[in-house]
Amino acid sequence: MVNFLHQWLRRLLPPTVTPTSCQEPRPPWAVDELQFLSLCTRCGACATACPRVLLRPAQHPKYRDSPILGTPTLDLTFGSCNYCGQCVRTCPTGALDLALGRQVQTRVRVAKQCQASQGFYCLLCEDACPRFAIKVTGGGVQLNQEACNGCGLCGVACLHDAISFSRRP
Repeated sequence: MVNFLHQWLRRLLPPTVTPTSCQEPRPPWAVDELQFLSLCTRCGACATACPRVLLRPAQHPKYRDSPILGTPTLDLTFGSCNYCGQCVRTCPTGALDLALGRQVQTRVRVAKQCQASQGFYCLLCEDACPRFAIKVTGGGVQLNQEACNGCGLCGVACLHDAISFSRRP
């Protein structure tokens, strides 16, 4: 009877999948994800050192019971990163490393509500980009991902919440 009940519940409940990698961008100069997860002690030193308060612990419910929970992520919602390196200098474990890590951890996305993409005059993101990675044309917004350093200035400048950042693969 217990076995029957167990099998019945297994069919009813969806399988739990433990994520193996974080979906949010990591701090600048984070090493490869698997190595990062093994090195990061979730001490919070990098977040404390960030002068722009851009690093936050991964707390999404999907990370519960996974090694990702509590590891630092880069949140460019309300600020931009100037790559000062304070987070790297305070990391005691090497999870953030200037020589082995990758500086740019983000990829820019432009949403449908972008005014320039809808034919309205708006150059806020183009004007804000220090690397000239964004070009507004008659057909919308063109992104040069190779030129983009993922600083987040374009997202801060956008008044329509049309720019978001995802983790760079």
